[in-house]
Amino acid sequence: MQFPGVRHTRLAGARLLVFSAALTTALGSGGAAAWALAKTATLKLSATSVAFANTTVGQSSATQGLTVTNSGTATLTLTSVVLSDTADYAMVNGCPAKLAAAASCKLTLGFTPHSAGSLPASVTLTDSASGSPQTVKLSGVGVAASGPPPALVRTLYTFPQADGSVTPLYALVIGAQKTIDMTMYELVDTTFSADLVAACGRGVKVRVVLDQNLEKTSNTAAYKQLNGAPNCSAVWANPVYRATHQKTITVDGSVSAILSLNLTSRYYKTTRDFGLVENDPADVAAIEATFNQDYVAAAVSPGSGDDLIWSPTTAQAALLGIVNGATKTLLVENEEMSASNIVSALEAAAKRGVAVNIAMTDNTSYATQFAALKAAGCGVHVYPNTTTALYIHAKALVADYGLSTQKIYMGSINFSIASMTGNRELGLYITDAAAAQSLNATIASDYAGAPSF
Repeated sequence: MQFPGVRHTRLAGARLLVFSAALTTALGSGGAAAWALAKTATLKLSATSVAFANTTVGQSSATQGLTVTNSGTATLTLTSVVLSDTADYAMVNGCPAKLAAAASCKLTLGFTPHSAGSLPASVTLTDSASGSPQTVKLSGVGVAASGPPPALVRTLYTFPQADGSVTPLYALVIGAQKTIDMTMYELVDTTFSADLVAACGRGVKVRVVLDQNLEKTSNTAAYKQLNGAPNCSAVWANPVYRATHQKTITVDGSVSAILSLNLTSRYYKTTRDFGLVENDPADVAAIEATFNQDYVAAAVSPGSGDDLIWSPTTAQAALLGIVNGATKTLLVENEEMSASNIVSALEAAAKRGVAVNIAMTDNTSYATQFAALKAAGCGVHVYPNTTTALYIHAKALVADYGLSTQKIYMGSINFSIASMTGNRELGLYITDAAAAQSLNATIASDYAGAPSF
């Protein structure tokens, strides 16, 4: 058969067709398409199952990598990569939404069991390749720790420290052996960031959630520094919260620091804050489970552990409950006083005979609230709002200290509606006797040291 525009030559006795551009004309567009190979994306996984070594409950296994390759000829679209169990497993997704032909990316998987026994899970990838979705099975066994559980330790730190620094928090990071998970509203302490990077350098897996809704500019330097170091990763907090104002550090899945202070070194010497470092297994497990969901910006209902108070879920009811339940005394420190329901509850407490003493910084934004509280019978003492005076940044309540009705709160939650119902925040009930005594004594001293409003 002869085609217009096709030259016939002989090569080694065989007829070789040398096609010219006229082939398209001869065949028509449909025929030309039939001659071309269709481009397709093909997803290839380095493994269809990942098994972790038996791991002691509360400890973390070595991480494992899963390589995702597009072995096809067209761009692969990854619609979603979902980890089924974010309580016992963690995943860092290093894959883009679009994966070019012949390109690869990596999922990094970790296992930190919070209960004993077999803990199966899976990673499901939904994509544009045939056979989607693809599933990778995960397996790991949590092993109960041998011997008696460690004694509960709850240590309260009061800031400013004598050295004008946050030495106990640096020590936590320096002493980490396997993991550091941190949620922080503001991270501008370059020493702390350097300690995190150094931990990554010695093989510690560091994950950090940083606020972006209000403090993205302040946090960008630390965000870039952490993401530039192997074993380190930082993510921007879920924007569904008005702010991620939580300040928590968890080390090796076994010890958590719940703080009222930010990691902002210029304020360390002049700002009143508190931090509780504890190893309560129920609290630590609930903090880690919530962190794992917040890290991937997933919806979560945080667990209360033994003592935890979370925003935006339980904070408002918990704080109002402490104030409304006071029968004899109520000591208060807070940076903010804009929540009308808290103000009303404090006024009502004073009117029913509770000795309400409030220590704050003289922020003119709350002058109306201060006046109303004082008129209701509350003691309101305020420090000058200057760069040299003690600045009250703490968020704490001590109700009925020393009585059977005693309730004590400390954490990141301010007395504002946004903080209690719109932010991601964490506080806790203080139940340790030494921590309670220290907190009560500090607030009482702060109150005595400030002039009346």
